[in-house]
Amino acid sequence: MRRLLRLIAGGPSSVSQSRLMWAFSMIKAGLWLAAGLVSALLVYWLHFKPVYEEDWTSAAGSVVCAGLALCAAIGCLNNLGAAFSSPGKSSHRPLQR
Repeated sequence: MRRLLRLIAGGPSSVSQSRLMWAFSMIKAGLWLAAGLVSALLVYWLHFKPVYEEDWTSAAGSVVCAGLALCAAIGCLNNLGAAFSSPGKSSHRPLQR
């Protein structure tokens, strides 16, 4: 707990800060993966095994969930790419005036 407080309070080394950003990117990728899996499960539940037997709800719901699954897959891959890119290379550059 003290290490976490010291890390947040300031003065962390670049190594610990890069590890923290790597862990944060991996957590975000895991959350995107979970969202994609849930959306894919909903597509299966709404389109291939419709429970409601209402054709219009299952078709529209499966299209929406398929779009969400696609966006979640893109988000997961984006965060994995950020986690495994070279440590010295930052994707965000500060604005120069």
